[in-house]
Amino acid sequence: MSSAMTRSPLFSAAIFFGLFFGGGFVGIQLSRTLAPESGLAEFVSFLALPAAFVIGNAFWAGAAIPAAVRRIIRLVRESGRVLPGRVSATEAMIPPGSFAFVPAALLTSTLAGGVVATISRPFGFLGVIFLYTALGLAYGVICWRLARSGYLPFPRE
Repeated sequence: MSSAMTRSPLFSAAIFFGLFFGGGFVGIQLSRTLAPESGLAEFVSFLALPAAFVIGNAFWAGAAIPAAVRRIIRLVRESGRVLPGRVSATEAMIPPGSFAFVPAALLTSTLAGGVVATISRPFGFLGVIFLYTALGLAYGVICWRLARSGYLPFPRE
């Protein structure tokens, strides 16, 4: 049995909610540092990473559809033959496309960085954009790696 199959639902839920709400928390803390006393910066920063999480989940589910269709077609074509195991149990359980978290997080965090950069005077426009983009990249890679390794549950319905 693969490790992805034996993960507790409670553990997966903790990771799911930790990424979702943790992203908002980190965004607020960053905006309070870069643009103190700006409600707009806090609001935009609070939504950036959770929005990336939601968009990444939707794109991950959408990206899994073509892979599932290809797999079904291949299984129908090869239905009479015995094939050596090509895919491990873990890979079979985790649909492809989880990389979608990376561009989603880059997009939302860079846009949020643009808003905060226009408000934040002491840190400079490009510095704030770079910081938010780096944060988005890190968040996207963390979500992607957790999803790919089975720690983040695949979106259902």
